[in-house]
Amino acid sequence: MSKLLGVIVSLGVGAGAAYMLDPERGRHRRALVRDKAMAATNRMRDALDGKTRHWSNLARGYMAEARGLFARGRRTAQNASARIEGRA
Repeated sequence: MSKLLGVIVSLGVGAGAAYMLDPERGRHRRALVRDKAMAATNRMRDALDGKTRHWSNLARGYMAEARGLFARGRRTAQNASARIEGRA
């Protein structure tokens, strides 16, 4: 079974190499593959940039909300402390 698989893989690699290294159209085919690979890379980069920006903005919003909660808690604690001192 493994010999058969090796033969099939070798035939596929050989056919692919002959297809890409063809003297008449090989240059065009290689350029087409290169262009498609670059386009796919650019699409992936754009998609990841959008997701990265989204998660960064989300984290920034959570941090701002947490800072607001801590500041509000600090002010409440200071007010409570002032009221207690005023009673004593």
